[in-house]
Amino acid sequence: MSGFQELIESFDFITEIAYDLSQQFDGVQTEDRKRKISTYYLAKVVPECMSLLRVMPGSRYTSAGELFDFSSFCSISRSLIEAANLHWYYCIENTDTETSDLRFYLYDFHDLKSTIQLCNFFGGKEKEQDPLQEKYNKLKNIIKDNQIFKNLLPEVQRQILKGRKCSDINQTEISERRSLNANTFNSIYKILSTNAHSTPSAISALVYSRAHSKELHEKLAALVLSYVASFIADMVRTIGEIWSLEFAKHESAEIIRFYSEDLS
Repeated sequence: MSGFQELIESFDFITEIAYDLSQQFDGVQTEDRKRKISTYYLAKVVPECMSLLRVMPGSRYTSAGELFDFSSFCSISRSLIEAANLHWYYCIENTDTETSDLRFYLYDFHDLKSTIQLCNFFGGKEKEQDPLQEKYNKLKNIIKDNQIFKNLLPEVQRQILKGRKCSDINQTEISERRSLNANTFNSIYKILSTNAHSTPSAISALVYSRAHSKELHEKLAALVLSYVASFIADMVRTIGEIWSLEFAKHESAEIIRFYSEDLS
C-alpha cells in the first residue's frame, strides 16, 4: 500500500469521526456563540471532506485507476484549511470579550452584506429587505465606532466594510496566531491557490503530469492531504473540548490526537 493510499484511509477515518460528531449536535440549542458557530463550521467541513475523498483515486468512493482531478483537490483542500482557520479564529482562540465581540460583529456583518447582495441580484422586494438593511446599518455603525476596528489599517477597514473580508486578520496571520509554521502554511497555501486556478503554472504542471508521470501530483497531494487532515483533526479535537465531549472509541481519540499534534 502506498503512503498516499494510507493517508487517504486515515483522512477517511477522520472524516467519519467528524461526521459522527456533527450528528451529536442535531437539534442541540445553545446561547454560547462560540459553541453555536463551531457546529456551523463542522457542518460545512464534513461534506467538503467527503467531496475531497470523491476526487481522490483509491478512496472508498473511487477506483484506484480513475483520473485524478488535481485542481478540484486543491480547491476543496484550500476551502477546508480556510474554514478550519476561521473556526479557530471565531470559536477557539482565547481572547478578551471586546475582541471576541468584534469578531462576531464582523461575522454577522459579512452575513448580512452577502444576503442583501443576493436579494438585490435575485430581484428581492425593497420592503422585504428593509429589516435586513436596518440591521446592516446598525451593525455597520457599531463596527465603525469600535476602537479595535479604528486601530486597523485603513485598507483592512475598507475591505471589511465592502464585505470582502469577514475577519480583521488574514489566513497567514491566523496561522501565525496559532503558532503554526508560517513558511509551511504559506508554501502549501500557494500550491493550493496556484493549482485551483487556470494559471499558466497550473496548466504546465497538469500537462507535465499527464505527459510524463503522475508522480508529481501524487507527491504534492500526499503533502497537502496530510496537512489538511491535521487541520480537520485539530478542529474536531477543539470542538470536542469546548463541548466537553469524549471519544467513544480509543482508536478515534488516537488518530485525532496524532494528526492534531502534527499540525503544531
